[in-house]
Amino acid sequence: MRDEFLRVCLWVYLITSLILFLSMGYAYYVNARKPAGDPQKRDYHPLAFTLLPFWPLELSVVLVLFVLRALLYGVFLVLFTLALIFIRKPFLLMWLAKAAQYIGDRMLRLNTWIVRLFIPPPVPQPV
Repeated sequence: MRDEFLRVCLWVYLITSLILFLSMGYAYYVNARKPAGDPQKRDYHPLAFTLLPFWPLELSVVLVLFVLRALLYGVFLVLFTLALIFIRKPFLLMWLAKAAQYIGDRMLRLNTWIVRLFIPPPVPQPV
């Protein structure tokens, strides 16, 4: 019974991976054929295909992050509404602006550091 379940799971994983691989290949092909000045052209790395076997992990992370984001948004809506009803002072908006700037600065620094850590700066090409 357990072997049959594992066999079915493996087949589902392989078929889904094949469908995803073909979809990724087609999207890469269509994107590569777009002209250089097209604003919809993306710069996909060819090694992005190597992360395909980890799609179940990526899917679970995306779903968990979506649920956390939705819960956080709901809590924020309730707390913000209550704060607007009960506090009635403009310092709340000034505090939110400072908090947003503080969080945004930290995130920009962190993301810049991560990008510089993993992606080397582009080398200018001779013309």
